[in-house]
Amino acid sequence: MGLYPRLDYKKSKKDTTKDDEVRVVIDYYYNGERTKITTGVSCLVKDWDENWRKKPSKKPIRTTDREHRGKNLLIQNKLDEINGVVLTIQKQDKEPVVPLVKSYLRKERKERKEGTQREIHFLPLLVEYENYIKSEHYENRESTRRWVLSCIKQIIEYTTYYQNKNNTLLFPDELDRDWVYGFIKWSFDSKGLKPSTIKKRVKVLSHFSNWSKEKYNTTFQIRKPKKVFLGTDENLDIVFLTRDEVVKLYKYKGFDEENPEHVKILTKEKRLTYMEDRWVHSKEGEKSRTYTTFEVYKDMLVFLVNVGCRWGDLVDMKVGDLVYDKVVDKEQGFTVGYFSYYMGKIKNQRNMVKVPRNKITFEIYKKYSTGKNLEHHIFPRTRYGNSITNQKFNNYIKEVCRIVGLNRKVKKTEWNLNGEEIKDSTEYLSLHEVVSSHIGRKTFIRTHIQKGTPIRTIMKMTGHKSRKVFDGYYEILDEDIKYKNDDLFSEMIVEENKSLKTQKVKPQQKTTSPFSKEKEQEIEKLKYSLDKEWITQEKYDELFQKMIIGE
Repeated sequence: MGLYPRLDYKKSKKDTTKDDEVRVVIDYYYNGERTKITTGVSCLVKDWDENWRKKPSKKPIRTTDREHRGKNLLIQNKLDEINGVVLTIQKQDKEPVVPLVKSYLRKERKERKEGTQREIHFLPLLVEYENYIKSEHYENRESTRRWVLSCIKQIIEYTTYYQNKNNTLLFPDELDRDWVYGFIKWSFDSKGLKPSTIKKRVKVLSHFSNWSKEKYNTTFQIRKPKKVFLGTDENLDIVFLTRDEVVKLYKYKGFDEENPEHVKILTKEKRLTYMEDRWVHSKEGEKSRTYTTFEVYKDMLVFLVNVGCRWGDLVDMKVGDLVYDKVVDKEQGFTVGYFSYYMGKIKNQRNMVKVPRNKITFEIYKKYSTGKNLEHHIFPRTRYGNSITNQKFNNYIKEVCRIVGLNRKVKKTEWNLNGEEIKDSTEYLSLHEVVSSHIGRKTFIRTHIQKGTPIRTIMKMTGHKSRKVFDGYYEILDEDIKYKNDDLFSEMIVEENKSLKTQKVKPQQKTTSPFSKEKEQEIEKLKYSLDKEWITQEKYDELFQKMIIGE
């Protein structure tokens, strides 16, 4: 008996070029008879490894094929299926001759076609879902696509490990709580993933089950074991920037291309690179502006902190997304403006998210939007016109914050699957080591909490609909409850003390002002002008003397 995958050439090898696509079939040999079994896989001739039997991996399709992993899995799955049929025949004390094997394979195909797809093996179904994520039919943003594909890759790895360990082929309806627990345990023990990261993998499995139900009418559901902790372990040590640290970042001008010192600073750090912002103006034609790379990333981080949006929404934000109200802010002296956008992560949205501009965001906005049309992106794109990736931004801002000097120590704690702190896992890292794009959203929320902004108002600016999700962005610190208990029931003691003082202390005689009411009002106006820095102290003293002399 033998099973051998091969290319099913329709022409002679001499007439076939390396760029021709050829089907992959499996030859089944038994007692001098042979049958050809299709795999549903095809590849280019140049991507087929003729010496695959001698390789340790035993994978016939080379890595030069972009879908080599999925195709090799499908071939292996077909081999496992044929071996399973042969084993079934042998258990019935029959000889696995070629006609009988072909008959069993036809019977299985017919049963799968007529059934509710319960007999589809899990791994091919998962590979098909992977291809769907790669296709144009998947509507989410590119960063989400990459994240989902990385999750699927790990699920496929565990499934392969599970099948080899148990010498079985897994079916979708076998994905019970025990299997999910095994996947979670493997991810934690073997891969070293955090509970919050594993939670995302389980979420992808859940989305996969919904997709499978819609397409193939399957009925399996992914359920997390009750006793497993996959909670928000990151939320237990939420990292954010303080107001002083944000101001320090904003005021640091050492990276600015206009600053002659930037060459010295960035050369010393071996980080002297530039980013050219190119765009086509509707009237003036092609235009460009040059910044240092660190200058752009620093400004983007400060902008994130002051707007509170996600990274994907920031890089998609355009010049025309700053809209103005008719109301003029008398204190600030300018028209009220809002950065308005639809969140890319949410599919169906009735209203746009609106965040009022402030002095910092408006200065950064002016810096990058001057000379652009409304449809141009605020921040520079790559040389190919794509948005800057989140991964690249996260790598750069760690260096940005290190050079600026954000070295405050922050706590990092590891948690096990029971929600318990792992012994001796707590360590303290410098702030710049753990900074990422999401710190902007956390800092925005944390700062508004400290300012006393109502929760619903903050949620309106961040676009949160769920209080449960929103609460994951901040934690109640000791400073938040400081002095909050001092006046509990104290009003009764205060009233009692007041009555005692009233009895013992004679009321002081009211002092009369040497000025008239009109003159007092003029003096108050003068003080207000000084407080607002509309006049100098010298001018104040001069006018005050005139008022006294005039009286």
